[in-house]
Amino acid sequence: MISDELLPDGVPGTIPVGNEDNMAVTGAADDSMMDDDESLQVRTMEVPRWLSTLDVTKYLVGHGKKRSLEEEYECTIVISGHGSGTKDPTIPGFHLPHLLVTISGHDVRLIGRLRRVLEDSLIDYVIENTPEPEDHRTPPPSLGRLLYSLALSAANASPKTKDHTPDRTVLARSHYPFYLHTRKSHRDSNNDNNNQRGPPTKRVWMNVMELPQDDDTEEYHGRFLAGKNGSLLEYYRTKFQCRVDIYGVWGEDDADDLMCAPYVLVTSEESKHNVDKCLQFIEHRVREHEEKYGASRRSGKRILKGEME
Repeated sequence: MISDELLPDGVPGTIPVGNEDNMAVTGAADDSMMDDDESLQVRTMEVPRWLSTLDVTKYLVGHGKKRSLEEEYECTIVISGHGSGTKDPTIPGFHLPHLLVTISGHDVRLIGRLRRVLEDSLIDYVIENTPEPEDHRTPPPSLGRLLYSLALSAANASPKTKDHTPDRTVLARSHYPFYLHTRKSHRDSNNDNNNQRGPPTKRVWMNVMELPQDDDTEEYHGRFLAGKNGSLLEYYRTKFQCRVDIYGVWGEDDADDLMCAPYVLVTSEESKHNVDKCLQFIEHRVREHEEKYGASRRSGKRILKGEME
């Protein structure tokens, strides 16, 4: 759910030194990195709860990846929180219900590049753990939710960010078309020189919305947002210049392929305002549906602009 997966703004700007039992997973700050505390830069990356597992941690930094990444980007990586495997309660983020990746170094450009590499690894994990779609343009159903979470986390981690509203619209990598997120090596695994991604993914304004569940059966409701024969999907495009994708409500196969809870993804190439207006329209329809059919969202209704909490 949105309320479960939107994450805190960050952790203090210090990098803890883990004991030897934790070092394989969380790592410890290199002494040489700590010589000049005043110039040390720290950034965090939050991983959504539904991806916060030990398997994901190993995928990110296991099998020697951590040391290799730290040497290449001259940074230190510390992973804490649920799914990290750390046993040291003094590490910031230890008690979080999700993974928290803390990157420290002296060059913010290298930190940014390392963050992008780790984001790409999370994207690869979702791709590799989702059945391959017949249409190479169709993204895995969980990809949009991941991209939104990563974009929100990046915005929250920036010291320039003033607005930390947990469910706000942010600029994110587009989930569509899907092939822009795949590595060329996925198509030609025999060519070591092709281990690069395709053309850069476009950036869009993005937001997600939790879907209501039947109060008795706990079945998710979402088809009503598409309208008869997809009429509302076309309305979103023409009225708000927004693409609306609804995931997890189109049958067992759709739900089984989803790694997170069913959700609505709203994107626009035009502006943040377009996404916000489209979400406002959808929110009112969801409220009407909840009242009429006895459904509700675990996090409750979304507070719209001008409403009192």
